[in-house]
Amino acid sequence: MSLRGLAAGLVALACLTPVPAGAQAASSASPSASQSAGADTATAADRSRMWIVVGGTTTTLRGDCQEGCPAHGTGAYLHTGSVLAVGGVRVNPQVDAGLEMSWVPSETKDGQDFRATFLLATGQFRPFTSHGFFLRGGMGMVFVRNFVLGESEEVMPAITSKALGLTYGAGWGFARRSRVGFELFGAQHVAALGDFQAGGVNNENVLANFWSLGAAIVIR
Repeated sequence: MSLRGLAAGLVALACLTPVPAGAQAASSASPSASQSAGADTATAADRSRMWIVVGGTTTTLRGDCQEGCPAHGTGAYLHTGSVLAVGGVRVNPQVDAGLEMSWVPSETKDGQDFRATFLLATGQFRPFTSHGFFLRGGMGMVFVRNFVLGESEEVMPAITSKALGLTYGAGWGFARRSRVGFELFGAQHVAALGDFQAGGVNNENVLANFWSLGAAIVIR
């Protein structure tokens, strides 16, 4: 056999040798892995950043002040329902930020209508990504109409004012990975009315406190 014929035979033999199984597996797995990575990227890109909370609460409220107020510095406890709405964005998997609106309608023992509307910048933090527990807090303005610290307008006239509003609370979220979820929470809202003259008396550091337990639908 000539040298040229031997070389041709070696080339043909090399071409007919089977490809190792490992190489075939890597080759076949590569397109699948690429498709999976592409799907994950698309999911992350398409995921909504919105954060919407709509719910209702059962609320107990009471007025308080440091000095000069009737009824030993506190008003009567009032029990009512309220509504809450939050709109904002998901900052990261553990933090949400947005604006909260809470509306609290009530009535004094004398039949006087009372309204408080909170407009607050709010944030929510989930310390554990694998659990539904969250903390929420906020600050902004509250608009108060016909607020009475004492049990009667004869003791202290009704107040209509705007004030500093604060809130803090905690809760538990359910179905957090779904587009629509559910949460239970407790919160306290505070309306810091400050000092003012009413009924010829200087009332100092007047506050209205709102304690709430509620439930809400969460859309993400």
